[in-house]
Amino acid sequence: MLPIVQSEMTALLENLRLLETLVTAPLGLHSDIKMLRQSLPVDGASDLDANELRQRRTEISKSIEDVSFMALKTIENISSSLTLLDSFKLDSGSKLSEGWISRAGKVLIRSKEKVTSKIRQLSVEKLKGLYVIIDPEVTGGRPIVEVAEAALTGGASAIQYRDKINDKNLILQNSLDLQTLCSNHDALFIVNDYADIANLSNANGLHIGQNDLSVESSRLITTNDQIIGKSNNTIDEAITSQSEAPDYLAIGPIYPTSTMGKDKKRPVGIETIKEIKSRGIPVLVAIGGINTNNAMTVTKAGADSICVASSVTLSDNPETAARELVSSLQTDK
Repeated sequence: MLPIVQSEMTALLENLRLLETLVTAPLGLHSDIKMLRQSLPVDGASDLDANELRQRRTEISKSIEDVSFMALKTIENISSSLTLLDSFKLDSGSKLSEGWISRAGKVLIRSKEKVTSKIRQLSVEKLKGLYVIIDPEVTGGRPIVEVAEAALTGGASAIQYRDKINDKNLILQNSLDLQTLCSNHDALFIVNDYADIANLSNANGLHIGQNDLSVESSRLITTNDQIIGKSNNTIDEAITSQSEAPDYLAIGPIYPTSTMGKDKKRPVGIETIKEIKSRGIPVLVAIGGINTNNAMTVTKAGADSICVASSVTLSDNPETAARELVSSLQTDK
């Protein structure tokens, strides 16, 4: 066996061992990963007992808060190894069988679906709190990155970039800048409307409206680990949207608002939040006319997150405005 092939087979084995350590459920998937590892035609493929597996898992869990991102990277490494090995013209004794490669491909798809689902769950958990929309038309003439940074410093847990006036090249560049900013603040970055921009900027997610691409179509463009949220103005819209399986729903405007007034949407009120939550909607973002005076009422009604624009972005001091809103939510607890 060529040294480079031997090296790649060893790397493949180690990554399969790591994936087996990281993906422990469901049991059927874990067993399939184990069988792949054991059937790999390389020395030491079967040498991993239950005690060693538990020890590895314990060591990793001590150093990493959540293993999902490591698991996703491991899946990518395995895929790269398979692609490289398949590119070599190997003799029958060294070559992975077509059956093994086919099984591996199916197991990796299932593993990726499981891991990215977990990553989306973690992202949605971060969404809870203060969610700020940054719109170049609603910053008082200030640079969007400046306003976004102030909101994040004030405690915003998520930033959505909504831009209806600039060309997509500039929107992409702004998205890349905002993604970096949000990452530095351990906050989510969401792109409004444009699934392609969300993908290219490596955003945490995409937010769509009733007249945009469906959730299903959007997922064909975004990556598996990116969340998708959808706007709604009525209970019926929310029920229909939930059938598309987005990661979260937004409802609004809750109160009268000039920011959303251009869409001529009527305020839905607090009772709509209660009604939607009673129908088992897991994560609900409330938007429209929310400020420090009513934020507590909104969260008590069942909203998991409050989404604002002008109350922060048009404030003389966006950082202070964000901090006061976050404080009002914490007071509610």
